[in-house]
Amino acid sequence: MTTTPDSGQPSAMTRRIEFNVPARLEEVRPIAESLRAFMADGVPQEAQDAIELGIVEAMTNVVAHGYTGMHPAALELRFEQSSNAAIAELLDTGKPIPRENLERDSSVPFEFDPDNVAALPEHGMGLALIRLSFDAVQYQSVDGVNRLTMAKRFETDKLGEEVDP
Repeated sequence: MTTTPDSGQPSAMTRRIEFNVPARLEEVRPIAESLRAFMADGVPQEAQDAIELGIVEAMTNVVAHGYTGMHPAALELRFEQSSNAAIAELLDTGKPIPRENLERDSSVPFEFDPDNVAALPEHGMGLALIRLSFDAVQYQSVDGVNRLTMAKRFETDKLGEEVDP
């Protein structure tokens, strides 16, 4: 973990933490717990919940879908936190997210009949959940490296407490 001053503000800090682990489901929980502890200093609870949910979903998708039928390699998470935002970057060398999944309209991500439990969708809601958890999401796959970048804004007072807008 490293810390560096934020752009131009002497008292503000940008904190960074990185994880590079084998792409296995059993690695997801320890990363989520470490990330939660890291965010405890300066990220409001509601933002922590959304960030953790989105990152866990993204990591799980990489392991479950990106490396399907392949020998899993590494899963790398880079996380940067400032006084009012966090950016997570997830990198892997698995299969890219299919273009049709990326282009699917996420404006109504969870359409289903709540009275028909048997028909509840089991798949296909991961990207929508990630998009709902973050303010901005970008994805690119270049030269065999997939990069999912997720950004979340939040407001805190000097003590790191959430501010009512």
